Amino acid sequence: MRFYSSFSANERRLLLSFLFFIIAWPVFSVFTNTFLWRHSQDIFTVIVFNLGLYLGLPLGFLINSALLHRFPSKTLFFFGCILQGIGPLLLTLINPSSYIIITILGTCLGLPMGLYWGNRNLITLRITEGQHRINFLSMESFQNTAVGMIIPIFVGIYLTSFSGGINIRYLIVTVLAFSFLLIAGALILSLKIKIPHVKLSSAWITHASTFWNHLRWFEFFDGVITANEGLLSLMMILVFLGMEDAVGGTKSGVAILAAVMMYFFGKRIRTKDYARVIQLSLLLIGGSAAIFAFFFNAWSVIVCFAAFGLINGFRATAMMSIIYRIVDEEVARTQKNRFAYLLDREIFLNIGRLTILLALLVSTIFAPTTTLRYGLLLTSLLHIPLLASLHKLKLH
Repeated sequence: MRFYSSFSANERRLLLSFLFFIIAWPVFSVFTNTFLWRHSQDIFTVIVFNLGLYLGLPLGFLINSALLHRFPSKTLFFFGCILQGIGPLLLTLINPSSYIIITILGTCLGLPMGLYWGNRNLITLRITEGQHRINFLSMESFQNTAVGMIIPIFVGIYLTSFSGGINIRYLIVTVLAFSFLLIAGALILSLKIKIPHVKLSSAWITHASTFWNHLRWFEFFDGVITANEGLLSLMMILVFLGMEDAVGGTKSGVAILAAVMMYFFGKRIRTKDYARVIQLSLLLIGGSAAIFAFFFNAWSVIVCFAAFGLINGFRATAMMSIIYRIVDEEVARTQKNRFAYLLDREIFLNIGRLTILLALLVSTIFAPTTTLRYGLLLTSLLHIPLLASLHKLKLH
């Protein structure tokens, strides 16, 4: 508590807003997918929902770049925050079977996500600075880890622990999560700070440096890998381990393992170690994916998730550190607005996500079992070009 009280009033409100958001987020990021699977038993349905989401996300960033000329960042944050609850709420209310409607509802989640994250980054940069920023990000990471260990398993158990009325329980959970989004957004509106409007001469990076082009490829491969892992790992749980309780328990277990690894080894990771982190990701995820492809059973799924828990925290930290460092260097070199680089980065990240989801969509039509069995192994090999892109960035 003494560490928490060292933050300013605005920083504490910002942390509290992020806490309410991350409590709600598993409902929208994980359990909307389990809802679709429960009612369709069709991976195609889950894929088209995520296609809509990742199509809407960069569009949300683009819309945000235009709205920032006219509206305060706090207002856009508020609407981006609460509107993320609309798509999942409609999904649980109408339980659609049409692929078109499901894709639209995914887009209804992705668009406000773009508004939310675009303004969240700007507000955080405005309110925090220097050593306070490092302390702030550390506290935010602690909050995320704590919630990740607790909320998924509790939501999963609640959804499956009673007989009958599963749709009502999904609706209750979604409405409760939506109320947390309202609180998170309202806390930002109450910040006692004036954030000036952002005026972009151009939302595009038209004359990118060689380094920035390398980062674009880095983001593309990262999008392919993480979107594929996120979707296929969820399907692995649902097919081999169980429904919502298994999903929640596995997600919480991975978060606990990641937290332990970061606690003991996180502070030892330096810039020079980023390539080794990616190499270890290839070894652990590729190796566990090979075990899953060979045995294709429940215990091999557990092996995969153990690998995720061992490496995901380090990989995410390395990825974001690389991105922010290159963004800082490019902003200093070109004097362009930081938001333009964040938008450009988001576009290439989501091009990667959409590319792999389209590939999964096609492969699922013709060979659903083969896709589930070998999909994770094949995309784990993309850590090799990811390493090549990292080498070209010449981080020391």
